[in-house]
Amino acid sequence: MNIDQNKRIKAITALNFLRSHPALNADVFGDSLFEGAWFHMEKCCKRGKSEYCKKGGVSIWRGRKGWEKYKDQFEKEYKDDVITPKSLQQIDIPYEQLYGEPWVFDHVEYWYETSFCVFTGNPYGDIKQHMDYLKWAKYAGPEGGANTFEDMLIDCAQKVKKAFGDFDDYNDFLLPEEIKNHKEISFFNNFKPIKSGKHKGCSRMIHNKNRLDIYNGLTNIRWLKWFVETDYCKKNWDYYMKDFKKIIKKLDKIPEKRQEILNRYK
Repeated sequence: MNIDQNKRIKAITALNFLRSHPALNADVFGDSLFEGAWFHMEKCCKRGKSEYCKKGGVSIWRGRKGWEKYKDQFEKEYKDDVITPKSLQQIDIPYEQLYGEPWVFDHVEYWYETSFCVFTGNPYGDIKQHMDYLKWAKYAGPEGGANTFEDMLIDCAQKVKKAFGDFDDYNDFLLPEEIKNHKEISFFNNFKPIKSGKHKGCSRMIHNKNRLDIYNGLTNIRWLKWFVETDYCKKNWDYYMKDFKKIIKKLDKIPEKRQEILNRYK
């Protein structure tokens, strides 16, 4: 299938957006595309049903359109399943019985599921904390699919933007005023000559003690502070809201030495 160059460029932009979004990019696991994502390629028929349906059948849910045709089968299986509520019951119907023809390969689809990350550690701690995957919780996000890899990335980025905001790790919105004013300060402020050993005459860079480290966990929690106020979060993640707000409170526990530096650049 031919893909035009404009679509490829849009796909690159979409991938870069996904890779740098503070809700998806914990930068711990080293995934090849971006963290917080699951991708899958599947052979499908003309109806978009995967090859699994060829053997496993197609799931039909009680209460959804057309389910009445199979009411007798629902009732039969329900008698053997006393745990599953009727409103959620589903059965698998053979593909050929459902559509009147066998499953035939037509095209490949690219499916994805995303997860947003929440840093549970100390946002002002050293980099070891931010690189510890045990301190990053994951929650389900948008999912979908498309007929090409490029369209999949574009669709994924659009849904992530809608659900989690149009942000990246360098977005000023995610930084407090003090850090906005401070972030241009050089990482290194001078050079120290090496006076002994085989490197005599060379020099090494000295880390600027007035430079504040801003790791992914800090921007992630600042993103979470914005996220909990969105309708999407309130609708889908109300159950975890108390936990999210406890995590956000960690932003107020600024270490004294860090606060001293921040005060100089207000």
